[in-house]
Amino acid sequence: MTGPLHRTHQPSAPARRLGSSVAAVVLAGLVLTGCSPAGDDGEALTTIRFGLPTQMGANNSPMAVAQRLGYFADEGLAVEIVHTKDATSIVQGIDSGSLEIGSTPPEPILQAKSQGNGDDLVLMYNYIRQQTGSIAVLADGPITTIADFEGATIGQASLGTSNMLLSNGILHTEGLEADADFSNLAVGTGAAARQALETGQVDALSLWDTEYAAMEATGVELRYFTTPEVESLFSTSYFTTREFLDERSEQAAGFGRAMAKATLFTSENPEAALTIMYEDFPETRIAGTDEADQLATDVVALERRIELLLAGDPVGTKSFGAYAPEAATAWVDFALEADIIDSPVDPASLYSDDLVERINEFDAAAVIDAAADWEDGE
Repeated sequence: MTGPLHRTHQPSAPARRLGSSVAAVVLAGLVLTGCSPAGDDGEALTTIRFGLPTQMGANNSPMAVAQRLGYFADEGLAVEIVHTKDATSIVQGIDSGSLEIGSTPPEPILQAKSQGNGDDLVLMYNYIRQQTGSIAVLADGPITTIADFEGATIGQASLGTSNMLLSNGILHTEGLEADADFSNLAVGTGAAARQALETGQVDALSLWDTEYAAMEATGVELRYFTTPEVESLFSTSYFTTREFLDERSEQAAGFGRAMAKATLFTSENPEAALTIMYEDFPETRIAGTDEADQLATDVVALERRIELLLAGDPVGTKSFGAYAPEAATAWVDFALEADIIDSPVDPASLYSDDLVERINEFDAAAVIDAAADWEDGE
């Protein structure tokens, strides 16, 4: 083990689990103020309240890596994870100032901007560089074309998830309208979603890549529906306000740099990333399931996600966090066509690449070495 990359830090505080209401997010802002305890060098760590619209799982394991290996602490940051049930609550939390940075696909940001109340919101880090979402059905089921979704019930993680906006949009482009031609039902994720699909409670699921991969790893055969336009879109981003980006750019860049390093570490050693997550977020362990069995399933899911995290070779091109202008334009075009927004949004207002150069200022070889040398219990 070599260099500061191998310093280890336990999470500064347990990840918070809050409801989906903006009031709960604002409450978090009242209790998570100031600075966290000092880091290894004795300097105080500044708290960043980070909104996550899902529970921890294989898809979010780089966050656990960034905490355990001290990537956040190296940037002078202590990250408090605020869980909500949907991205809309996080948009409201960022807008109100009770969160500093949040995680969301672009749809809620586009909606806020199109409604004239999201002018200060900006995507700052392109985390999942290709689309994760699609609509899935059982491979041997009766739905074989998008037209077959007429009259269907589609299972959603929640009725406030951005994946519902995406699936509604996919079906809208084929002439099907929510609540008229099909309906949505909240079924959660994981085993609950699988059971809803297999028992016929729902006809399809609108989830994401890692959820589908985990199901397939346990023997479920799925058929997917999307459109070429959707396949070309980037997915989850980290976002903030332009004020935060301007006034606290070093902290914003440090957050992005920590996540870039954690993403690279995870891609090099997914088993280590998952083991770290299990240890530091024990709620991610499935009760009654042997850890080795869960690890085998979660690795399949995480490896599918890694393909999207590293799309376009951000390591070689030093482009972690970067957006392509044409990708932002494609999002606006799709959102208009899919009736996600009802008025145009300037694609350039959607994102900022101001931090990209600083985000990519790290020793990738050292991170790769750390991943290769990692041993459980570090």
